Amino acid sequence: MDRFEFFEDENRSGFYLFSVDEKIGEITFKWRKEDAISINHTLVFPEFRKKGFGKKMVDKVIEFAEKEGLSLSASCWFADKIIQSQFQ
Repeated sequence: MDRFEFFEDENRSGFYLFSVDEKIGEITFKWRKEDAISINHTLVFPEFRKKGFGKKMVDKVIEFAEKEGLSLSASCWFADKIIQSQFQ
């Protein structure tokens, strides 16, 4: 069962993705304003790539932004590609 853990520090926020107790990857974003975030990094560890986990993480941040009423952008090319495909 996959699970997400939110993390936040003074420089960035994001989610770690786990399968059972094994870390699959992470996605980070920076706060641009009080009501705007930008995804700046998406990482899926090599042994888990090409299984849809990257998209799953981007979808989690999209869900987070919608729930919190935040505008969303991405400087990460992968996240930007996913966001653009969902909102065309």
